[in-house]
Amino acid sequence: MDAGNVARESDLFPGDLLMTTYTLSRVPSAPAVKEKPEALFRSAHAALVYALNYSMQQYDRPLMNKAMSGKPEGEGKGLSGVDGAGQAGMIRAELARLAPLHQAVLVANIAPQQVPCECRAACCGGWRVNPEWSDAVGALTTVSAAAALPGCVSNGRLRSALIQRLLGAKVTLAELAERYDVDEKTAGAHSTKLKRWLFGGPAMQMGLHPEAIREIADRLEACGWIAREPGSHLG
Repeated sequence: MDAGNVARESDLFPGDLLMTTYTLSRVPSAPAVKEKPEALFRSAHAALVYALNYSMQQYDRPLMNKAMSGKPEGEGKGLSGVDGAGQAGMIRAELARLAPLHQAVLVANIAPQQVPCECRAACCGGWRVNPEWSDAVGALTTVSAAAALPGCVSNGRLRSALIQRLLGAKVTLAELAERYDVDEKTAGAHSTKLKRWLFGGPAMQMGLHPEAIREIADRLEACGWIAREPGSHLG
């Protein structure tokens, strides 16, 4: 090492840093992914709850009545007034495209059983049977005699009550058997057959209710109102 190099190196004190210059390179940015608009409803069931309960939401009911009836599941995001009525009408229009029996099972399962009544009669408690729901249950009751219970002698009123029970009514088989004066085993056997007809079972074709849900879910998904996981057939 010559004297010139020694002199230059001696100019550095302990702790001095030798700075290295870096060239910043531009990192290619990933193309922006357009977010898929959020669906209005979580499921076909939620959309039907909204549409079939919409007219009830327009009544200014007391707070206790609202609490007892429960908040409708899956209310449309940001929908109210004319927009809400329009959305409910469009969902109902898709429902009306289904086969009559598919419409009936969905309405019987989801529509409110009672609607507000403003007749002001002394005997009126402020509610009346929802004719839309009643007609749907009646249609299922009529068809079920041959479709679910062929060859059986069945009580129409009992069939109606069993169908309502299978669709969510809080009543036991024992109570229905006593009410309609039939053996509890008979009521149970009829209930089992009606359940297979409505919901299907192992080694059987799909029941009436899941068929209807799948069809309406396909329609509502095509309209962009619900989103489902790939491969899912139920709403």
